[in-house]
Amino acid sequence: MANKAFTLIEATVAIFLLTVGTVGAFSLAQKTIAFTSVSSSQLVAAYLAQEGIEIIRNIRDTNYLEGIPWDDGLAAASGYRLDYQSTSFPDLSCSDYLKQEGSFYVCSSDSSAKFQRKITITKPIAGRMVVSVEVSWQERGRAHQVVSQTELYDWR
Repeated sequence: MANKAFTLIEATVAIFLLTVGTVGAFSLAQKTIAFTSVSSSQLVAAYLAQEGIEIIRNIRDTNYLEGIPWDDGLAAASGYRLDYQSTSFPDLSCSDYLKQEGSFYVCSSDSSAKFQRKITITKPIAGRMVVSVEVSWQERGRAHQVVSQTELYDWR
């Protein structure tokens, strides 16, 4: 009888260890998938923030090429919304969200789109502007954001 009880205890311990190991592996896999999703979104948001800065830099450089003041049309304000297709600044046709169309993100009023981008321009002193871009999104019940900032100068 002692042999059977010992085998039952071994079987119970083995089943417990297998259960704990399996639950741990599934938990690790779930956390890895969640982390990968958020990391992927953070990478896209960082690129969208950099794109916002590049759009403003492009407007400044175009002003130079056209021989007009470097900051023409770039008024100090917050909440600007643009995409790479914007032909005017501020782009009043650009709405709150950035929606993926093919390989690009474009302005959209579709609230199911994931990302929002806001561009803020401040001019602390003459000949200098600070451009700050905030990209925000909701994922897994939490708010996330990426902020990128640069300074542009009248270098002519």
